[in-house]
Amino acid sequence: MPSFTAQILFLHELLAKRYVIEAPAYQRAYAWTAAEAGRLLEDITAAADENEGRGAEDFFLGAMLFIDRDRSVIERRRVWQRGGAISTLDVIDGFQRLTTLTILLCVLRDLGLGERDRRVADGIETPGAQGPPRLTLAAADEAFFKEHVRRAGATLLAQPIENPSPAEKRIIEVRNHIVGHVQDLELAQRLRLRDFLFERCCVVQVATTGLDRAHRMFTVLNATGKPLARNDVLKAALLGSISPLASASARATWHEAENRLGDQFEQLFSHIHVMYGRPGSRVIASILDVAAARGGAATFLESTLAPVAAAFDDIRHARHSGSANSGIIRTYLSYLNWQSFADWMPPVMLWWLERGNDPERLAWFLGAIDRLALGLRILGTGGGKRARRFGAVVAAIRKGGDLRGTDSPLAFVRQEQRTILHNLRDLHARNPPAAKHLLLRLCDVKAGEPLSLSLPVDMTVEHVLPRKLSARSEWRKWFPDPEERELCTEALGNLVLVTKSQNDRASNLGFARKQEIYFNTPGVPIALINEDLRAHRVWTADEIRQRDTELREQVEARWNFMASGVPAHFAGLAGNAFARERPQAAAAERSSRLLTTPGPGR
Repeated sequence: MPSFTAQILFLHELLAKRYVIEAPAYQRAYAWTAAEAGRLLEDITAAADENEGRGAEDFFLGAMLFIDRDRSVIERRRVWQRGGAISTLDVIDGFQRLTTLTILLCVLRDLGLGERDRRVADGIETPGAQGPPRLTLAAADEAFFKEHVRRAGATLLAQPIENPSPAEKRIIEVRNHIVGHVQDLELAQRLRLRDFLFERCCVVQVATTGLDRAHRMFTVLNATGKPLARNDVLKAALLGSISPLASASARATWHEAENRLGDQFEQLFSHIHVMYGRPGSRVIASILDVAAARGGAATFLESTLAPVAAAFDDIRHARHSGSANSGIIRTYLSYLNWQSFADWMPPVMLWWLERGNDPERLAWFLGAIDRLALGLRILGTGGGKRARRFGAVVAAIRKGGDLRGTDSPLAFVRQEQRTILHNLRDLHARNPPAAKHLLLRLCDVKAGEPLSLSLPVDMTVEHVLPRKLSARSEWRKWFPDPEERELCTEALGNLVLVTKSQNDRASNLGFARKQEIYFNTPGVPIALINEDLRAHRVWTADEIRQRDTELREQVEARWNFMASGVPAHFAGLAGNAFARERPQAAAAERSSRLLTTPGPGR
C-alpha cells in the first residue's frame, strides 16, 4: 500500500471541520509579496467573473503536501471514509498559498461579509469559542498574524508597527494589496468570489507521515521537470499548422520575438489577447481565434506577432527618437513602467501600432494613459476592475471613437473624482506604494524634469509629525488635540521622501533633529519635495495644512483629475525642458539613461 494519500479537495473541504493546518518550525516564513499574491488573486477573480452565467469550471490551486501528525496513512484513510474528527496537518508545500488565501478570507470578512458569514468564518477558525485557527503560522509570526490579520476587523486597521521583520512587512504588504482589490468589488461580487473560492477552487492534497518521506515528495513535486508554459502550447499549435514550405520562415519569426522579449515573451500573448481577442475568452483559445481570423498562423506571426513584439520591446524600454515630442514620450513610458501592473500596456501597444506615426498625438495619449493609471492607483481600484477599464480603452481605440469626451474610458466620472479628492487626504494610510509614487512624481513636477529617476531606489515615505509619540514628546505640545493630530499625521502635506536609513534615524524625533537628518545626511541626495520644510522652525497644523493645500493644487494642475472629459493638453507638454527633446547630445544621453533605469518600489 502507498505510504501517502492523494485526493482532490475543494477549498471548503480543506478548510472545513476535518483539518487544522500548522506551519512546522522548519517551514520558511511568509515570502510572497503583493506581486505573487496579486497574481493569484487576479487569476481567481477573473475565473470567478468568467464563470458567471455559464457552466462552472473548476480552478486548480495546485498540489499541497502535508504531514499528518495524528495518525498513520491507513488510519487516516479509514477516518476519512467514516467522516471522522479533525486531523492536524503540518504544511510542507502550499504554505504561501494557504496564508494568502487566509488573508483573503479575513479581508472578505472585514469588508462586509461579516463574522456571521459561517462559510468565511469557518475557513478562518474552527467552530466554537475556543476553536483553533484553520491555519497557524510558525511561532515567530503567529502572534503578529493573529493581531494584524486574523482578528476580526484587523485587516482594515493601519496600526503602527515597530521594527517589523521581513515576513511581517510582506504580510502587511499583501494584506493591504488584497484590501485594495476587494474594496473595489460590489457586495454581489464579493459573495460570488466567496462562493467560487469554496465551491470551485480545488487542490490536490497529498498527505504522508514522516519528514523524510515528505522531503522526498517535496523534491519531486518542485524540482522534477519544467512546467509547460502558455507559449509552449501556442508554439506547438501555431507552428504545427504551417505548411513545410513556410515553416522555416515562421520559426525564424517566432524565435526572433522570443529572443527579443526573453522572460516577458509569454506575457506578450496576454497583451495580444486583450488587443485583438474576444473579451472573456481564454488566452490560448483567443490567440488561435485571432490567428484564424487573420489568415492563418503564418500570416498571424508575420503581420501581428512580429510588430507587436517589437512595439512591446520599445515600450518596456522607453524608446523613442526623431521627434520634438520624443523626450516627453520616453518620460511617460518610464513612468508607466514604474507601475506594479501591466494593464496599461495593451492600449499603449495598440495606439503605438495604429496611430504612433503622429508623435504629438502619441504624447497626448500617453499623458492620458498615465493620468488614468495614476488616478486608478489613488482610487485603489482592484485588479479585475482595472483590467476592464483599460480593456474599455482598447475597445474605444478599435472603434476609432473620440477619446477626449466625457464618456471616454480615459475620463473620470464625478464619483471617481470625489473619491480621488477623498483618498488624497490620507493616501499613505490607504496605499503606501501609491503615496510614494505620487510624491516621486511631485518631485518632478517641482523640478520640471524627471529627476526622481535618479534618486536612490530605497526612498521611503516619512511622516514628519510621527505616527507614534512618547508621553513627553514636543509634538504633543504642538498638537494637543488627538483628532487634529491624527488628521495631520496622515495628510499629504506631512509626508517627505527619505532613504530607509534616514527614515529609521528620524523615527519619532523632534522637528529640528528631523530637519538635520533630512538636509544634512552626507552623500544622500535631497528629494526636491522636501525643500518645503527647510525654512520652517516649527511644524504645526497650520504648516501642514498649507503644504497639503499646495501639494493637492500641484496634483490637480498637473493631472487635471477634476476635468470634465480628458484634457486636450497636460501640464509639462509644452514650453519647458521636461517636454522637449534636448538639443545637447550629452543631456539627451543622460536623460535616456535615467529614463530606462528600472525603479523598484516606485
